[in-house]
Amino acid sequence: MMNNTMKQNEKLKLFISYSHLDEEHIKEFIKHIAPLKSNGLIEDWYDRKTIAGQDFQDKIDNNLGNSDIVCLFISANFLSSKACVKEKKNSLELRKKKGIVVVPIILSACGWLDDKEISSLLALPEDGKQISDFTDPNNAWHNVYIGLKVVIETEIKIKQLKITEQFSSFLQNTGLLAKAHSQKEKVLLDDIFVYPELKKYDDLREYEKKESSEKLIEDFVDYSKILIAGENQSGKTTLCKKIFIELREKNFVPVYISDKTNQYKGKIENKIKQAYKEQYETIPIEEIDKQRIVPILDDFHFAKNKEKHIQDLSTYHHQMIVVDDIFNLNFKDENLINSFTHLKIKEYSPSLRNQLIKKWTHLTDKKNDINHNENEIYESIDNTTELVNTALGKVIGSGIMPAYPFFILSVISTYETFEKPLDQEITSQGYCYQALIYLYLRKQGVKNDEIDTYINFLTEFAFFFYTAKKNELSIDEFNSFMESYLDKYNFPIKQETLLSKLQQTQIIALDSCNNYSFYYQYLYYFFVAKYLAEHVEENKKIINFIINNLHKDENAYIAIFISHHSKNVYILDEIIPNAYSLFDKYKPATLSKEELSFFDEQVNIIVNAVLPPTNVTPEMERAKRLKTQDVVEQINRDKKKNIVREEDNDDDLAIELRRSIKTVEVMGRIIKNRAGSLEKSKLESIFEEAMKVHLRILTSFFELIKHEEGQQKIVEFISNRLNKIVEDKAEERKKEGRKEKKRSKEELEEISKTIFWNMNFFVIYGLIDKIIHSVGSNKLTAIIKKGCDNENTPASFLVKHGILMWYNKNIQIDNIAERIDEDGFSDTAKKLIRFMIVNHCSMHSLGFKEKQKIEHKLRIPSERLLILQAKRNEHE
Repeated sequence: MMNNTMKQNEKLKLFISYSHLDEEHIKEFIKHIAPLKSNGLIEDWYDRKTIAGQDFQDKIDNNLGNSDIVCLFISANFLSSKACVKEKKNSLELRKKKGIVVVPIILSACGWLDDKEISSLLALPEDGKQISDFTDPNNAWHNVYIGLKVVIETEIKIKQLKITEQFSSFLQNTGLLAKAHSQKEKVLLDDIFVYPELKKYDDLREYEKKESSEKLIEDFVDYSKILIAGENQSGKTTLCKKIFIELREKNFVPVYISDKTNQYKGKIENKIKQAYKEQYETIPIEEIDKQRIVPILDDFHFAKNKEKHIQDLSTYHHQMIVVDDIFNLNFKDENLINSFTHLKIKEYSPSLRNQLIKKWTHLTDKKNDINHNENEIYESIDNTTELVNTALGKVIGSGIMPAYPFFILSVISTYETFEKPLDQEITSQGYCYQALIYLYLRKQGVKNDEIDTYINFLTEFAFFFYTAKKNELSIDEFNSFMESYLDKYNFPIKQETLLSKLQQTQIIALDSCNNYSFYYQYLYYFFVAKYLAEHVEENKKIINFIINNLHKDENAYIAIFISHHSKNVYILDEIIPNAYSLFDKYKPATLSKEELSFFDEQVNIIVNAVLPPTNVTPEMERAKRLKTQDVVEQINRDKKKNIVREEDNDDDLAIELRRSIKTVEVMGRIIKNRAGSLEKSKLESIFEEAMKVHLRILTSFFELIKHEEGQQKIVEFISNRLNKIVEDKAEERKKEGRKEKKRSKEELEEISKTIFWNMNFFVIYGLIDKIIHSVGSNKLTAIIKKGCDNENTPASFLVKHGILMWYNKNIQIDNIAERIDEDGFSDTAKKLIRFMIVNHCSMHSLGFKEKQKIEHKLRIPSERLLILQAKRNEHE
């Protein structure tokens, strides 16, 4: 743990940065600080202590990096020396990162006051005098000695501060997640913490830019006042803990306060003093310089007298307040709150979720844990990522559950460690949602024998929302619902108590406009689906409507949640015939030589699949793809904020396409969630029909591009666009006085043709990939093999091996090599599977022999071979 308390006899390390032209001054300085050394307070270091033969610069850098105090001996010589300026820069960087003290000592008249970095620091001798101003140099150096002694004593005092054992436990406590890991007895904050990203806002509360919380802590000395906002369960308190730990490492004295219960009543100064007593041992707060104390006020939105508290905090140079919403701070004096840097915790992006999942996956108490090969680890991470993305609702749409660590890790831990009751039909993933809801209720003191009442109320309440086609209810509408509910059900709990508990758990929200709603979308979908699953017979019309309109996210989510709640075959009996009707004018694509003869004629202008170079690792490739996913997810999140819904403006073809894709996603979710509880025949028919939907879409795509007249029109369109770009660039270069090589019409048409066919190729690749991820699972291997083998087409072969590669981490080189050489396998399909194999190799660890086998048997060149071939061509 972090308790970096200085040992009783430990000395501070003092680094001397100076110009060699001022060396006589250094000798005087060292003489005068002798008492500080002999008393065991410091040990000094400067470059004359380097022994001959040692690496000179490394020695300087190491000693500077390990220092507690840096003295910069400022003169014109210092300011004009590149080496000294570099040491100054490194010292100030260490001041930011580690909290070391930097003390300028002014030797002689120079322009130091014009150096903002130096002039902002407290210099010695006092009052900004210089050593050369003193008549007696001994008086000057004694003045430096006194000032430096104060700095040293302050540093030692603060370094010797010890955090209490109880508060140390609090800082590492992960709450409900502490006992949630199957391989670790106790999960600590340090085990799982991943720095969130923050949104930074300007004084007008307008979004300014993205900020890393890690960078915020690193540059903490640059900030005086920080205000951090975050939704419920966004990790506000966890971030407070991490900031506390990091600030203590920098030798600040953070003091954490959370007074949600008493709403911060009383003087804030008294609260800081009381919290300090509970958090630290050894030194009274009165002996600590307020410049070093950092009050961290958590849950400050509950404070009754916010404005007065903020005014009283002005005696502290650094302060941090944490609230639920930046925009709800209603101050008379806006200048008070405008003096803060405004930040808000963002949901975790795919990259950050990946970091979190990796940390969780690798946790164990076993010292000599079994060594898993890299691909087994990737399999675990990839499966967990799909579980998380599905639970968050990222597979179907932009999301239904916030992507914060609490939700992500709760889903994983519930799925891994908690057993659902055997008498329940609910799926394991459905149970993750249910367990979270039960957890909320139990946390607010709802008794076991009352939970059924709460669940029933929420189920009826959600269905009332659904039938009313509303996202929120006014108080009058809510009272109308309550009236009908009380006519139907006995209600053994006081209405005020129930509503209070549901608002405290943030299952139901009552906004500032007095409207009720479900706090999170997943709660609404969970309970609507629960109602429909329990009342199938009387709601068949509604279920049919949902199944026939899966292009709308709400219906897709509800359909999946119905399948979580119940194995009732009605929904399956409706969804399969519905799938039959999608793109039913077309036969499923086969990717055979006969079907793709028109495409095979152009296959030579399609880019070739190339095995990744040895210096590009799977980790590098995965990181690159995650960054792309970050951007895509942010775009989708921004789209969600748009009030006009895209699907309302789409034409019939776009709607049918979206309905087909969403229907397959729903079918895939059903067979993945029910892989062990549906009959094989059902699993097989759902899998086969889901695959065929996408293959029929593919056939419709071939119909669009196979005719020469249509091809030529699109090629001409691309060519005209390219020509316009070329002309615009030529005009720009002309203005700059540069010449642009003009391309002929024929050249542009050739380029356009290449673009056209490559785009088509990657549309096919994308649709095959969509099938693989929509319906693939390592729990369905036998079902998938049987379904694909029954079809026995190149297309089904690609789907089968794509699923085996991604979900089973199994690449069957011999089988693939044999099959693609058979008659009937189109050149386009061969190229597609080579790209699939290259994709697999990019994302996974493969041995040298396996790569050689792929190169030889599947005729996929490596980048190394292409370079050698290019060199040979140059010589010929």
